[in-house]
Amino acid sequence: MTAEPAVLRLLPARLLREIGEIRRSAEDFDGSLREIRLHADRVTFLVVGGKTAPLSVSLTESELTGFVGSLCGGSLYAYGDCLREGYLPLPDGSRAGIAGEFFTEGGRIVGIRRIGSVVIRIARAVPGAGALAERVFRRTGCRRGLLLFSPPGCGKTTALRDLAARLSTGSRPLRTAIVDCRGELSGDWYGRGACVDLLTGCGKGEGIAIATRTLSPDVILVDEIGGEEEVAAIRAVESGGVPIIATVHGKALSDLASVSPVAPLIRTGVFGGFVGIERTPDGGFRQYEAPDPLRESERTASCAACGEGG
Repeated sequence: MTAEPAVLRLLPARLLREIGEIRRSAEDFDGSLREIRLHADRVTFLVVGGKTAPLSVSLTESELTGFVGSLCGGSLYAYGDCLREGYLPLPDGSRAGIAGEFFTEGGRIVGIRRIGSVVIRIARAVPGAGALAERVFRRTGCRRGLLLFSPPGCGKTTALRDLAARLSTGSRPLRTAIVDCRGELSGDWYGRGACVDLLTGCGKGEGIAIATRTLSPDVILVDEIGGEEEVAAIRAVESGGVPIIATVHGKALSDLASVSPVAPLIRTGVFGGFVGIERTPDGGFRQYEAPDPLRESERTASCAACGEGG
């Protein structure tokens, strides 16, 4: 049986009662619950098994603000940096996205004035989610980087957790450094026998640099890259011989290789393998290995030079 997501215990009682009724009637509810979407003075929704279902309960703005306070342990100030970026990390690796009325000073977000909605993404271990990524990475001799890509909410972080567990355990574990800025990769995911070093509370670029300088890793894992700082840090680390396994938002690898912030990493061969994740019509997900755009462009150029079709 799948364990109950810890965040459920913090929900207002009347909402928890309705969710409890659904749980009793739905098979493997906790295992298939992916999101809880709370809106001030509007309907609450659950995303279960890929389907979005409305509930009869709606929360007031005061209730929603109180719920966020409980997620922060009563101290919104302590989570100010996270709230300014629109999220809260939860202890079990789940994450709450926060929407509402932000306020700025000098063009920079400095806080949130009113909370309008909270989207809780439920974290869970899915054994086998990182199996394809592991095969692709090991095919490179664990010497080249790996990029996992998909639209939001398709399971990149889940696959990354399982991949970290696979690489860091066994008879010949890899020294695995994980840069975890949002608290989604931390927690009891890997077991006591995992050779894992976690870096939290720092920026992704900073964490990558620290891991390289001080932890002598065989591989570094980082979730959701895309900023200039982390792209620069990855290029510096890769030149030093440490492979990076990273995730990025994107539907098509061809677009990522041409117009995205990570395009320079792809075009310069930082990654030796690519795994995409996409939604299936039945609400599930499909993983697939994507061809290296660098090799595809070389093949196309070679065919053109030989006068052959692509």
